Amino acid sequence: MAPRVGETVQPDTLAKNTFSQISERVRKSPRRLYLMGILASDDAGSRQYANWTRKTCQQIGVHYHLSQLSPENVATYIRATNKNTSIHGIIVYYPIFGDERDDAIRQLVSPQKDVEGLNRRTLHKLSEAAEAPKQPQQRQSIIPCTPRAVVWILEWMNVHDPTRPAGEQLRDQEICIINRSDAVGLPLAQLLAGEGARVYSVDNTGVQLFHRAYYPWSTEGLHRKDLSNWTLRDAVQRSRVVISAVPDPAFKVDTKWLQRGAICVNVASGMNFQPDVIEVASRFVPRVGSVTIGALLFNLILCSSRG
Repeated sequence: MAPRVGETVQPDTLAKNTFSQISERVRKSPRRLYLMGILASDDAGSRQYANWTRKTCQQIGVHYHLSQLSPENVATYIRATNKNTSIHGIIVYYPIFGDERDDAIRQLVSPQKDVEGLNRRTLHKLSEAAEAPKQPQQRQSIIPCTPRAVVWILEWMNVHDPTRPAGEQLRDQEICIINRSDAVGLPLAQLLAGEGARVYSVDNTGVQLFHRAYYPWSTEGLHRKDLSNWTLRDAVQRSRVVISAVPDPAFKVDTKWLQRGAICVNVASGMNFQPDVIEVASRFVPRVGSVTIGALLFNLILCSSRG
């Protein structure tokens, strides 16, 4: 029987249960959680994300304050906020400078308040967890918001096999991730490969394969290999799941490349799939924004429990 096609899955529907669970945990918390937002640009996307965060925090009972600063004052403000014990998490809305100075700002946020999961020390811990093939995924660890949101979406769509042990729930799955940034594509590739998937990671330098070793004569942990002759088309054609997170027309997914019944997730700010994607894909998720905010608040709960 041919796989069913044509279902568009809205993230708000997927996020509803998560927000309910987070709201219950917030209600039971002995203290009111406090999230500090920092906005230092006129970027429309950043302002919209800040508005979404504010509305969601109001709905579930988290205290949220947005500080609007000049770029030159952000570093000093973060250092002061790190020391404020009443504030449990910090979210900085990027871009600020739009260059390497933004990465320097990410490193200023204390790992204890890093609800975005973008500090290098946070990312290093995530990488270590994915490299431990016989250990369960550390679900109580801080994970960058977008990767956590995508993992949740794949779990909700039953891509994972919960009957298998931790580290093997995506075994035999082939997944294409179009993006290899430190904030999205790389940690997502590590998370999915850590559960056993063969992950084809695509960016402007080419295609890399992330996978786990299962054979006793292989080195344990994640393996990373350049697929020098592969193209975006090759990676998409091999994959049951295609996740696109690069807002660039050069990385747009041609529907003709997709396997019939594929699962497609659009993470990019623009649409990286063609309008006829639902004629081939079994399920198509056009955006992940509301789930990402759920992941942000989940990280806030984790940060508050460590304070």
